[in-house]
Amino acid sequence: MYAEKQMIQKIYLIVLTLFTVQSNIAHANLDLPLEGIDGRQHKVSEYLNQGKWVVLNILGTRCPPCREEMPELVHFHDEQNGAMVVAIAIDFPSYGYAKQGEVASFADDYLIDFPVLLSDSSITEKLGLGTLEGLPTTYIFSPEGKVAGMQVGGINQNILKNFIKKSKLQVPGSENQ
Repeated sequence: MYAEKQMIQKIYLIVLTLFTVQSNIAHANLDLPLEGIDGRQHKVSEYLNQGKWVVLNILGTRCPPCREEMPELVHFHDEQNGAMVVAIAIDFPSYGYAKQGEVASFADDYLIDFPVLLSDSSITEKLGLGTLEGLPTTYIFSPEGKVAGMQVGGINQNILKNFIKKSKLQVPGSENQ
């Protein structure tokens, strides 16, 4: 009974953290060019405002919680018609610039078929999303391209699905997105 209560409290805290959005996020600069593991330049903004929910996951390839959550994110991306995942990899544990070969190998190992971009721990500040507080960190963008939530720490597809479902119910006319 005690363990069950602790688990419920932990889930409540995760969901509460997910619903907390920092005020400086409203001024995000998502047009910053970033190299992808495909060698091309990408901007986070090119994936936003396309009528889909976007889950932006910041990870380190050697970060244990990042590795643990990756199958969940891959499955979420693969099954969601109204949502997609974009990842930004940084080096872990140094928080320096991610190594393209290492990240590409990670993407192959986890069968990642969503965009994976490269950066360092300053990426959240450069994007106008505040200071990176830990790995993994996940931002959820609405179909209109606005930050709707964030989570520091591991996440799973049920949390993402429930957050999006609840958010759709709170915005009139968004039930079909």
